[in-house]
Amino acid sequence: MTPRRKTRTSDRPGRPVANPDRDTRTQLINAATEAFAQQGVAATTLRTIAHRAGLTPAMVHYHFKDRDQLLDAVVGERLGPLISHVWDPVTAGDDPAEMLTGIVERLLQQIERAPWIPSTWMREILTEDGLLRSRIVRRLPFEKVKIVAQTVAAAQACGDLNPDLDPFLLVFSTLGTVMVHMATMKVWAQVFQRPPLDRKAMQRHIVGLLRHGLSSPGSLERKMRSRSFARSKS
Repeated sequence: MTPRRKTRTSDRPGRPVANPDRDTRTQLINAATEAFAQQGVAATTLRTIAHRAGLTPAMVHYHFKDRDQLLDAVVGERLGPLISHVWDPVTAGDDPAEMLTGIVERLLQQIERAPWIPSTWMREILTEDGLLRSRIVRRLPFEKVKIVAQTVAAAQACGDLNPDLDPFLLVFSTLGTVMVHMATMKVWAQVFQRPPLDRKAMQRHIVGLLRHGLSSPGSLERKMRSRSFARSKS
């Protein structure tokens, strides 16, 4: 009788073959991003990352020859895709308010999926001695930032946007508002004994702040109509 051949996992249709190397590498990158957000890059050792991932320090060195290579992987495989997702849809010719609203919406979506983003951004990218700063600066989409700033400036020239705003600073004010709000949301929820805002509520708040400031939409429209009427009478 011909012996039955044992069926390997790779012979079973419809089931992908497990890749231990890929899986453990992903575990290490995930553990690193979480540790960096909680305690900072400088305070996080490779041994700490291995422990969080449930692996040995030797496995860290198997995938990453040194600390710099691990940092490159975190930026390239976690923060890089985030930046692309937020900025790639920005296109010249779009309405400036819609541009900024879209940036806020997409950034909040990413933060909801990866809550470690705001604290890492504040600690490791915005500060002068942040250990991820130079890596991120090389990836920032400055051409997209220019598109938003130029679109805002053009709308200001037409009298459609507040002329007191600096077009370039407005971009970073938008990003900063999102990051600060999300990084401190739990703190203020605890201080004021109120539940944290969900993503949709936070988006309404930030977009409303950008679009209308302290003026209600109705009062802003009335002001604009009043100014137009005054011009037509003069």
